[in-house]
Amino acid sequence: MKTLLVMRHAKSDWESGASSDFDRPLNSRGKNDAPEQGKEIKKRKLIPELIISSPANRALSTAKLASKEFDYNDEILLDEDFYFGNITDIVEKIKLTSNKINRIMIVGHNPTWSSIVELLSGKYVEMKTASVAVINFETSKWSEIEKKFGNLETYF
Repeated sequence: MKTLLVMRHAKSDWESGASSDFDRPLNSRGKNDAPEQGKEIKKRKLIPELIISSPANRALSTAKLASKEFDYNDEILLDEDFYFGNITDIVEKIKLTSNKINRIMIVGHNPTWSSIVELLSGKYVEMKTASVAVINFETSKWSEIEKKFGNLETYF
């Protein structure tokens, strides 16, 4: 079985004075929520073997803060497509993952993340800031994941 954790970035600081949307940091709530979700991921025994994040400041900060809570020591991979949000491209990249990896966490933005959950599970969830959707696939190969093939196991 393959498992995909889809995590939306935590709450960002619109008042930060960041020079661009890409550079916008997390606000205090976001800095609190991201590690709390990391603790929840650990508690539920959903620790990913691979994390891929949008390179935008708020997404990467979320990935780092959450992963620290479940002792993830590997590199967080960055993917520009996770910022610009072409759903098909993102799914195709997930399908290229080594089959040695059974659990991936992707960190990025809405509305793309809600659309990915719906595309892969057939169920729509509004991905609120710092939320996580967990989709299971009854396959041993990432290349076999398709539309509505996954089971939305939980959302928190």
